[in-house]
Amino acid sequence: MVLRCSPLNRALGKSKEFKMKLTCHCENVTLILSEIPTEVGECNCSICRRYAASWAYFSPEQVEVTMTKPTDIYCWGDKEVEFHRCSVCGCITHYVTTAKCLDKILAVNMRMAEAEVLSGIAVRNINGASY
Repeated sequence: MVLRCSPLNRALGKSKEFKMKLTCHCENVTLILSEIPTEVGECNCSICRRYAASWAYFSPEQVEVTMTKPTDIYCWGDKEVEFHRCSVCGCITHYVTTAKCLDKILAVNMRMAEAEVLSGIAVRNINGASY
């Protein structure tokens, strides 16, 4: 199974120049970014603090997601966000906003990147617990 988050570009035969490739531990899930983020967000909400994720935020057209086996999806509460984890190795790879959310966001867990890549990216603390 191959899922891509940029169907319009694929349908038009356009290819983007991608800048960064991230994978889960087993490489079942691959995320290819059209740009290198300058900042990541570390949120302290009830789920992000448990995932210990470092999120970089994109529009869905800026990220290509491919996988061999489908991800497991977790959606709770107001059902505005779907968290994806690799069904093989268990890494939290990304989340996407649902139709219930006004903003179309694909957030990538930058902890899927190599450590040396992360060292050059600024970290912004997000007080999601206060929402």
